Amino acid sequence: MSASSPHDIATILRDERSGLREKVVRNLGDFTVALLAIYNGSHERLALAGTGTLVWIDNAHFILTARHVWDEVLSKADQIGLTLKPEIDHKYGVARKEFAIFGLPKPAEWNEWGPDLILLRIPAESVGTIGAYKSYWNMQGRIDVNAEILEVMVLMGTPAALGEFTDTHAELQITGMFLGPEKVQERDGLDYLDYEMDLSFTEVPRTFGGVSGGGVWRVYLYSAQDGEIDWKMSFHGTAYYELEIVNEHRPIRCHGPKSITAVLNAIR
Repeated sequence: MSASSPHDIATILRDERSGLREKVVRNLGDFTVALLAIYNGSHERLALAGTGTLVWIDNAHFILTARHVWDEVLSKADQIGLTLKPEIDHKYGVARKEFAIFGLPKPAEWNEWGPDLILLRIPAESVGTIGAYKSYWNMQGRIDVNAEILEVMVLMGTPAALGEFTDTHAELQITGMFLGPEKVQERDGLDYLDYEMDLSFTEVPRTFGGVSGGGVWRVYLYSAQDGEIDWKMSFHGTAYYELEIVNEHRPIRCHGPKSITAVLNAIR
């Protein structure tokens, strides 16, 4: 795919036949995992908890997710299951007690204002196994693009509505949702990003359970020197709450860069 301007890139991105969206989403999926609670016992069972982003900070490795994903589901599990191999049946779990947690203070009640962010420190013996299939995003890296860019926002998540579940098996779909305009609010030193999801499209689920903890990415697409489309990305936020439907639009609320910085400071 060759393009010479952001307008050309936008045209190609909108064209489903180009495969550009799928390539971008596949790249972001390298850093994204579905999170499952695995309960041992006489009858092992599992439950989808949410989504997480694999990150690297100060030579330590974490899963960044929404705090309620941990408090409401994962903290009660025997193991935390992670999806590592796309489109292949597999099981990979880490004992829940092996994770150290660092987060913003838990609110008195879960609501649209959170705060709702947590880092799960991955035990050292699991870092390499996960890294054999996935990648860790360097939260301290810098992104520079010396070209005209088309900037888009993508939310990665695992909508339960698009999956199939039994007590012992989950058929999951980690999805990249291209977002519209961003509404920014600030409160108590944290920032909040709202994106409206248009439910009139048949491929968009009406509810986003399972997307909580998913990462919002800022993707910069540009024409490389050979004329082909390339991109770089930066981590921008974490989804945690769906608001009420208004006129067939459902806003998804996410913590933004200031909130992410606050949770990173919790480990220092």
